[in-house]
Amino acid sequence: MFRILQRPLGLLAALLPVMLPALSGPSLHAQTPILEEPGYKPTLTFDVATIRLAQPTNANFHVSVSSPPHSSRFEVKNFPVKALLQIAYGFDAPVVGAPDWATNTFYNIQARSDEAADARLAKLTDNEVRLEKRNAIRVLLAERLELKTHLETRNSALYHLTIAKGGLKMTPAPAPPPPADGAPPPPPPPADVQAHGSQHGLEFVGTNAPMRAITGALSSMVEEPVEDKTGLTGIYNYTLQFGREWSASDPDSWPSIFTAVQEQLGLKLEAVHESVPNLVVDHIIKPTEN
Repeated sequence: MFRILQRPLGLLAALLPVMLPALSGPSLHAQTPILEEPGYKPTLTFDVATIRLAQPTNANFHVSVSSPPHSSRFEVKNFPVKALLQIAYGFDAPVVGAPDWATNTFYNIQARSDEAADARLAKLTDNEVRLEKRNAIRVLLAERLELKTHLETRNSALYHLTIAKGGLKMTPAPAPPPPADGAPPPPPPPADVQAHGSQHGLEFVGTNAPMRAITGALSSMVEEPVEDKTGLTGIYNYTLQFGREWSASDPDSWPSIFTAVQEQLGLKLEAVHESVPNLVVDHIIKPTEN
């Protein structure tokens, strides 16, 4: 669990997207993003789900996500509905049309399926489990919030991520040692990003991160899609420190994310406009407590 010490709403908005892609435990970790598998059809739904309005935020504001691997259990504390939309539909598409309360009203949710579902999840790959959980959250939003959405291609602001003139500054992650018996090498460990807030801004410490994980983290910070145009195929470790709105008055505030990406990672964010799919919210109501 992470304790937010200052500017709780601003820091929460900055950190939520970092926590969510993995649907992992309560610490601030972002792991391997969900990969679409067109031939795989998830069917998981929650048998039991409670949704309750969270208490008003204060200096002791806490955020937690609990979604154990290969288990149907899903619990969040102090979450806005927009964050659930981003879990359910991903971070690649801008979300448009959501009402203000979907961003600034917070809920506690506890949901799970049955033991048979848990047994089935235990036999699936990590990515298939994430697809199943995402499907269950979509169904929950449709049933309890009457959510209706569609994808619509719109001319939208986004960023291209390229290699800066000074060259790449991230460190390649070491490959796992090959097995001594000549067996195929093990797969690389999952990407992990830890986020730490301070009076100077926000720090990301990434390990074993492919470019997809890096663009996902950057997208959450610039609040627009980020497309990888680097051509890099490696796995990297990095540290990124950048200022946020709460650190603007700090004389030792870290630089803007655009400057930090160039100086610390050797990458560059270039603003462009392109036609991309947007997740359009057609209808949604506030959940009733139960």
